[in-house]
Amino acid sequence: MSDPIYFGAAYYPEAWPESERPYDIKMMKEAGMNVMRFGEFAWHKMEPRPGEYDFKWLHEVVDDLAANGIKSVLGTPTATPPRWFLKAHPDAAKLHADGYRMPHGGRRHCCSNNPAYQEACNRIVEAMAREFGDDPNVIAWQLDNEIYSFSTCTCPVCEEKFHRYLEQKYGTIDALNAAWNLELFSQAYDSFDDIPMPVHGWQSPHLKQEWKAFHYQSDIAFIHGHRDILAKYVKVPISTDQMPVNGMGYEEMTEPLDLVMFNHYNTKENIHALPFWFDHLRTLKDHPFWNTETATGWNGSESCVQVMKPIGFCRLNSWLPVALGGEANLYWLWRQHRAGHELIHGSVISAAGRPLPMFDEVQQLSREFAVAKDFLRETKVDTPIAFHFTSLGWQMMGIQPVVKGLGYESALKEYFYQPISDMGLRPDLIGARKDLSTYKVLFTPLLMSLEDGDLGDRIEEWVIHGGTWVVGPCTDIRTAIGTHYIDRAMGRLERMTGSKMLGAMPDGGTYVRSKWNDGEDFGANHWQEVYDPAEMVETLVSVTDGYESMKGGALLQKIHYGKGVIYLLGTLPSEADMKKIVRLVCADVGIAIPETSGRVLAIPRKGDHREGLILMETGNEPATYILNRAMTDILTGKTYQGTVELKPYDVLVLE
Repeated sequence: MSDPIYFGAAYYPEAWPESERPYDIKMMKEAGMNVMRFGEFAWHKMEPRPGEYDFKWLHEVVDDLAANGIKSVLGTPTATPPRWFLKAHPDAAKLHADGYRMPHGGRRHCCSNNPAYQEACNRIVEAMAREFGDDPNVIAWQLDNEIYSFSTCTCPVCEEKFHRYLEQKYGTIDALNAAWNLELFSQAYDSFDDIPMPVHGWQSPHLKQEWKAFHYQSDIAFIHGHRDILAKYVKVPISTDQMPVNGMGYEEMTEPLDLVMFNHYNTKENIHALPFWFDHLRTLKDHPFWNTETATGWNGSESCVQVMKPIGFCRLNSWLPVALGGEANLYWLWRQHRAGHELIHGSVISAAGRPLPMFDEVQQLSREFAVAKDFLRETKVDTPIAFHFTSLGWQMMGIQPVVKGLGYESALKEYFYQPISDMGLRPDLIGARKDLSTYKVLFTPLLMSLEDGDLGDRIEEWVIHGGTWVVGPCTDIRTAIGTHYIDRAMGRLERMTGSKMLGAMPDGGTYVRSKWNDGEDFGANHWQEVYDPAEMVETLVSVTDGYESMKGGALLQKIHYGKGVIYLLGTLPSEADMKKIVRLVCADVGIAIPETSGRVLAIPRKGDHREGLILMETGNEPATYILNRAMTDILTGKTYQGTVELKPYDVLVLE
């Protein structure tokens, strides 16, 4: 018998009288939930005084849940140290650039590099591991909570460690000065200890990038250290819940962890773009990912920051991660807090214990996950298309976005990923370390540097052996630290394609205009890279009007390389033009494009003995999808063939 799809919520028993627990558990069972996640902020309850541990209450919660068929996910409480800790170690609080120390009372307010904080965290993690390491009712562990370097600490410990990080990376100060071109503006430093923290003024972008990378690596090391402690005692999966930001690097963070945990809060306006993240998460580990936080309805703190969602949204939003490769969907939170922070945040039941309006959808989901669990467990998302989405790409465009306001994630979604998804195709979004051998087509837009480990070498080898590589603008134009090449415009692409860049400019078709070779106009956005129409290279889009030096240049080329093909694209194309490119590429490699209308999310799934297709309508409007064979909806037993008509927010699990 296969494991269930895990369905539950974040529970805060430490914040409620013990007498409320039986009622909470009764309602959890009514909701159809089989797992609860708790402990992540309860450090003071576990260790009320230094070195004095109280886990009796926590055992009782785990045992009471288990007696009612509900498993537990335990969170380590390192994001919220008790007041006694900061009283003893006030310098452990993060220090902002303006001299402000973060006060007690929030979360993630201590410096990950502070030795006293690290020691206290290690002690509580090990104490929990010893206490619950063999508990059969604990099915997973969550380390910390939503760790990310949004605000970097500028304390003396961080400053010293940053200097040593740079020294280890560059070796000598002369090497750093040369790499960063610091004779410009007389910026050169005499020693590593002279280098400032980039928190004020107009400072080198390479300094800013390294400062961010240092803090990302500090937080990753913090989590990995706790994983190593837990792994000595527990045999169930260990992970940490992350938010939809890739600067810190999902690949590096999750490499030693057992699964990926992810938190998100979306609206009806952006729900159709949410698969972007799930298409990335499922590529990181062999183990299915967990959606550890989402809202049943809205989120908020002192006030609501979202409005009520349409009927059916909760069901659709909860199905998305499971359909796209996950095995869990958990809500934040189970019961609205009775006092303190985030009192207005949506939940499964209110502070008074009454079901919120989405409760019937929650119950429906529980039934549907139970019906579909075998199919979901025995199949995986199946796609021949990959799409690069890397941490270094995020970092570099965050520091040097090329065109002001052009964000890495938003531009990838709007101009490249979304048109592909809207065509009924399902890409994997992969990091720099992912093996390419199972893919036929690879899209790599807006990835400034291919000097990310051995990424460039592996792509080249993959193309030589028959891969089709669609290279987008601003790709391979910088070194790994964000500097220009001085002997060429592109790193390895000039050698691989035989094509040289004639010019690169911030123009969206106003002064440089182009046409397809069939005479159709081509739509460019924000930025254009024009290439020399070299011999042995097929030009698909040419510059027809604008600067004389650009006329006749290529904006899209097709180049044969080894047994493979490279499409070299110099701009962010219009939606229609991106879809035209995709049709050309798919025809080359024999990928069938479904016939659809509206916003249909199509998710092919395949296993050793089963295969099928999950269809989801994400625009809250009627849509259609044409099947090439008869299929049966596992949820209803209804058989479909030919044109499938989907209702707003419909979900069909077809086999």
